[in-house]
Amino acid sequence: MGALPVEDRASHMSDALSTQEGELRAKLGKLEMALSAIVDAIVWVREDGKVQWFNAPFRRLVGRQHEEILEAELIDLLPLEQDGRRLHPNVHPVALALNGKPNSVGIYEFRKGDQQIVLEVLAARVRFSKQEMSTVVAIRDITERKRAEERQQRLAAAASAAAAAAKKRAAELDKAYQELKTTQGMLIQAEKMAAIGQLASGIAHEVKNPLGVIMQGINYLELGVETSEEQTEVLSLIKEAVKRADKIARDVLNFSRPASLELKACAISQVLEDSLTLVQKQLAVKNIEVAKEIAPVLPVVMIDENQMKQVFINLIVNAFQAMPSGGRLSIRCYPKPLTERSHGIGRRVTDFFQPRETALVCEVEDTGIGIPQEKLARVFDPFFTTKPPGEGTGLGLTITRAIVDAHRGLIAIESEEGKGTRVTITLPIAK
Repeated sequence: MGALPVEDRASHMSDALSTQEGELRAKLGKLEMALSAIVDAIVWVREDGKVQWFNAPFRRLVGRQHEEILEAELIDLLPLEQDGRRLHPNVHPVALALNGKPNSVGIYEFRKGDQQIVLEVLAARVRFSKQEMSTVVAIRDITERKRAEERQQRLAAAASAAAAAAKKRAAELDKAYQELKTTQGMLIQAEKMAAIGQLASGIAHEVKNPLGVIMQGINYLELGVETSEEQTEVLSLIKEAVKRADKIARDVLNFSRPASLELKACAISQVLEDSLTLVQKQLAVKNIEVAKEIAPVLPVVMIDENQMKQVFINLIVNAFQAMPSGGRLSIRCYPKPLTERSHGIGRRVTDFFQPRETALVCEVEDTGIGIPQEKLARVFDPFFTTKPPGEGTGLGLTITRAIVDAHRGLIAIESEEGKGTRVTITLPIAK
């Protein structure tokens, strides 16, 4: 068979090319339909930043006609914002991709009329050939997702705030319960104290009268009757026992019916010095070193001088009795700003002190045997003592606290067994 003429070959090639072109156009049409059916907006951009192709979701996004979009600058068609500020053209994701960044992705705001929507934008560089480089931009509307996330965050924040409020309320209720429990205990203790005071007062009066008779009889025998040395010694022992019993009776009376205060402006440093002078001999005998840390300038306090001496003498005597083998007695006195709410300070309207008030603090500390923790809470109870039988009435600290309370002050005790005890007295400053 011979070769086809040139004209026939050209016609045949033209028909083949037309068929291939038709098939390609059909495929491109289907591809465009498929891309337009995608919910996300997609757009091709040339190297000069102008739109080469786009799908229908992109046209609906920017709200422009076909001819307005094609060959237009994409940055102008899609101005983006972040945190309410419009992006500079140089940092627009399309500009970043065009300037060589392989992939640029971010979340931005886009104003469409009076509506603001949130977009997730991905700009990626695509090389179709050695000569052709394009940028594909995919845009997804995530407004509803962001709103759902914000709602979820608000709900989580509200739930967290509600949980914190509930926890705070529970803590407040627990604190109120503990305070109520403490107050109830104080009321019960007050009732006990009142009953004990009435009972002690009656007993003390009944005991003092026969003690007076016994003392008169001893004095009569010592002065009017000749006695042997042994009898004199016995009378002396009886007399000491009567004096001790009389002191116990007086302590009981002081506890049950404390004397009225005679307040006057005093320098607490002088009261401390006088108290130490009265027990100086016992301190020396017990081989106790005294360390005084008195602030050079102290505010004046309104106190009953004699009763406050009784307080300090009682504390000092307790201290050296707790150091039978000697030790160190520290006396401190200084003004102190009250910065925190605690027992007796700003927690109830009946408290003597308020935060930001300045008070005078006196401390008596020893290096003695200390008090067991299980007994520490009871040291102010009437007739409770940690001393051996016959060495204490159990009223010293009770009377001490009563005197401090009468001065509208606070008294606290800290102790560690084997290391020592510290008693702190807080007194109001004279106005």
